[in-house]
Amino acid sequence: MTPGFACDIGAGSGRDANWLAQKGWEVIAVDPSRGMRELAIAKSHSNVTWLDDSLPELSRLRALGHRFDLVLLSAVWQHVPPSQRERTFRILTELLKPGGTLVITLRHGSDEPENRERGFHPVSAAELAVFAQRRAVVMRDPVTQPDQTRTHVQWETVVFSI
Repeated sequence: MTPGFACDIGAGSGRDANWLAQKGWEVIAVDPSRGMRELAIAKSHSNVTWLDDSLPELSRLRALGHRFDLVLLSAVWQHVPPSQRERTFRILTELLKPGGTLVITLRHGSDEPENRERGFHPVSAAELAVFAQRRAVVMRDPVTQPDQTRTHVQWETVVFSI
């Protein structure tokens, strides 16, 4: 994929945003945690701009009026309550330029006490497929892989194109 303009939503430590910036992307990194943003800004690539905002509204990001070649949600979707997901998916796809790509990684964890404690909701690619179909967005086949350190966690990457 040719570098362009990307948005990393729920950017956390900035790992993915910085990786994209090192590959030539201009990135807006969005995270609602002030403490996390402050730590991340201190070690951020010069092509990464940080923004205080959060799902599902992304009101500050949307007010900027940007459209992105790539929107990334890595390990974020399980935080979005099921009742807000379809609207959130619509907002995410509206942030894309024509020909843009949306990447969502889904966390599947089998430790129910941890899921409850951390406020994780169950997620599925099948749910996202329904949202994509309703918006006429192309969904590629999901790819699943185990977590590198936790045996009870698997990650599923789902890619959408406008």
